This record gives sequence, C-alpha cells and structure tokens, in this order.
Amino acid sequence: MALILAFFIFIIDWTGLTNSVRYAHINAPHKLLLVGLSTKNFNKAFYQKCPQKGHFCLALCLLTPWDISGCLCNFLLAILLEMVKIIPMNKGLKIALLLLSSVGVSGQASADWRESVGNLWDEAGEVGRDWGEKGKEWGKEAWDKATDEWDKAKKRWDSFDLNYELMQAFGGDVDEQSALIGRFYDLKQPLVQGAKPLLRSAVVQKIREFDGKEWDQRVFSAYYSPDVRLYAPYFYLPRCKAAYGPEAFQCNTDDSKRRVAPSAWVVVYRGVVTAPETGFFRFAGMGDDTIMVRFDNKLVLEAGWSIPSKGDMVLGTKESYRQELITPKHKRAFYQYKETPHWNSVIGGIATGEVFKVKKGEKYPIEILVSEIPGNEFGFCLLMEKVKSPGTAPRGIFKPGESPELRLFRTNDSLPDFSLIEKALTSGDTDFRVKGFMEGPPFSDKSPVWKVDYEEAQEQGIFDAIFGYFRDDDTAMGKRKRK
Repeated sequence: MALILAFFIFIIDWTGLTNSVRYAHINAPHKLLLVGLSTKNFNKAFYQKCPQKGHFCLALCLLTPWDISGCLCNFLLAILLEMVKIIPMNKGLKIALLLLSSVGVSGQASADWRESVGNLWDEAGEVGRDWGEKGKEWGKEAWDKATDEWDKAKKRWDSFDLNYELMQAFGGDVDEQSALIGRFYDLKQPLVQGAKPLLRSAVVQKIREFDGKEWDQRVFSAYYSPDVRLYAPYFYLPRCKAAYGPEAFQCNTDDSKRRVAPSAWVVVYRGVVTAPETGFFRFAGMGDDTIMVRFDNKLVLEAGWSIPSKGDMVLGTKESYRQELITPKHKRAFYQYKETPHWNSVIGGIATGEVFKVKKGEKYPIEILVSEIPGNEFGFCLLMEKVKSPGTAPRGIFKPGESPELRLFRTNDSLPDFSLIEKALTSGDTDFRVKGFMEGPPFSDKSPVWKVDYEEAQEQGIFDAIFGYFRDDDTAMGKRKRK
C-alpha cells in the first residue's frame, strides 16, 4: 500500500526531486527534520545525534505539501532504510514517519528554501558583477595589447604593400612560376680568414675577377650572403635609394643575422630560359652602378656607371667610351627617353649589348648581375631588341623621340606597374625616394616570355650555385662546358 501511495505522489509531481536533495544538507531544526538513525539509541539520536560523532544521519528536505517531490525523496529514503536494515521498524511506520515529517515542517522549509536560493542568487550576482568588472579590466588590457600588435602588423603590411612592386623588381621571396633566382652578397663582410672587406674600386675588381672566372660563385662565397633567395620574372627598378637592395633581400629585419649597409653589394640571378622565337636579339639596359648579362655562357651586356670587365668604376660616364662603342667595330647604340633624363645625361641612356642568335624552343643558360658600389642612388632595367642581323643592328646615340620602344625581358606574364612603383617610392614610412625625377624607360606590354626551365637549370648545376657556397666543391659554375 505504501509503495502504491508513494508512486502516486511521484506521478503527481516529480520535477522537484533535485531541489529536495540539494536542500538536504542544511542543518537547522526549524528547516529540517534531523533523523539520527542509530541501532543503539533511536530516541536520543532524534534531533541530537550529529554526523561528526560517527552516527549515520540523513538531512531530509521538507517542502510544502504542494511540492510533493519531498514526499518522493522521503519514500526513496524509506526504501533505503529498509534495504540497509539500520532500524527495526515495519514499512508502514517508516513511511508514516516520513510523510509526517513532510507535513510538519514543510511550509517553513519551503519558504526558507526560496530565501536561501534567493540569497545564493544574490551572491552569485555579486560575484558575477565582480568578475564582470575584472573582466572589463582584463578585456581592456587585452584589447589595448591586441590593438598595439594590430597597428604594428598593419604598419608592416602597409610597408610591404607599398614596396611590393619594388620587391618584384628584385624578385619575390615566394617561388614564382618561371623566374630567375637571385642571391645577395655583401662584399663588406668577409666570412673566412684572409678575405678583406671591399669598398669602391675593390668591388669593381672583385666583379672583374668573377667575370674572368666564368661567373664562378666561389669568388663571392667568402662574403656574407643572407638566406633569402628572390625569384625575379623581370628586371626593372626605377631610380631610387641604394638602401632598397638590402631591404628587398630582408637583410635588416629583426631576424637578420647581420646588418647590411647600402654600399658594396652584388646580386647574381641565374636560370635557364627557353627562346620564344627564332632570330637575332640583343639586350639593352642600364645599371646604377652596373648591370651585366651573361647569355649562353658569354658576356653580352655590360652597362652603367661602372664597367667591371675593364676594371673601371666610372668608365660608363665617359663620353669617349660611348663614342668607341658606337663605332662600326662594336655597333652599339644608346637609347635616350624623356622618362630617363638623369641617365641620359650621365651615362648616355640605355645601352645595347652584343647581338646573339637563338632558335625557338631551344634552352639557354642566363646569368644577370646588378651591383651598388658607393651606396647612394640605385636602379636598373633590362630590355631586349630584336634585329634583322648583327650587321644591320642600329648604332649611335638616339635622342628622345628617336629611340624605339623596346621589349621588356621577362620570364612570365608579369609586367611592372610604373604607377605602383612610383607610389611605393613616395608613400609610407619607408622612404626610398631620391631628389629629382624617378625615371625608368618605356617598354612594350606585348613583350614575349622567355620561360624558365627549372629541370634544365638543375641538370646544369645552377641550383648548386644559387643555394650552395662552393668552398670545397669542385663542380663550380665556371667548369661547365659551353654549348
């Protein structure tokens, strides 16, 4: 019968069981009926015995008659008592006792329960508010720190974005599809015993040695070279400050092993290109201080202030030198453009090189050197001209308006955007501007692509020259045979 009654109570309201059990730990006579269950003395245990004396005590939550989950809790406890056989009483007495307890003090217990819950809620709210204030402080500190880091990152990104086109002039640090690979050397910083720091004319002599030894990379391997390699699809950097060279090769970042000043450095690019068409061509270019091109293992262009093959740091600025080159013996030309007034007046404009012949689809090794010596202004460009034959190639000094539009030498579909380069040079925190007109020659936007063949370059040992040091390696670039 007792079981049927308890089940009926459970069906009426079962949702308050959790609250009943949760409330069962409060030890106050007006709130709870303390039932001390002892096999020795039940009467004394009632309202007296406490858990700390080792007796088995159960604190029973007594709720209002309408909150009948308390009755369910009592019923479950009665069954528990019967199971463990703690006291000898029949089931009806046990259930009656528990039901009585629920009616006797249920009203007060229910009110106190609500009050207790309210107090706990207020305390939780107070704690929440305290944590909220602390959270605001911590959040503000974290936000300020994040804002500072964001500003720094944005500043770095803006600097990169502004100078992205300039980086592309030297090459990107991500492997471009079809690009020549460049390596930077600081000739002021020797790495091995016996090597000396090089400045001014000594740099010219070292480049001359490099050319005389068939562009053997070991000539420069005694000097500091950063780990960065840049991949250049074209060579076009208008007049700017020489400090941009080390900057492009990430020589002066926080992670750099050494700092590099803007003087006495060289960059060597290497690769193997596929001729896009058959015919006679010649390179045309300018380098401040010098640009040299070696095509199919032969020096075919040397232009700029310095002419290293002659061992002269300023030979390119001399009128007598230019007059010699435009004779029928050499058949060279100097192209001047309105966009290059400074280069026109100092070195005669864009100089052409020797004529060479290529066959469409054939592969040819190519190496390009650019260098800055005193550390002031810098710039370079590399264009191409197709001619009918070596004997009919134009020669002379061509004034602005007379000079042809030349092709840009490029290894993929990329083209330099002059307006973005100009913006990069004249905007942002990093300032690579020079006084006067920022100049660079015009070129055809339909220039053919001389695609790079990486597999052929690897077979010819070019990758070893780009990424290796060759201090003890006998397989130098200069040892390979010419085709």
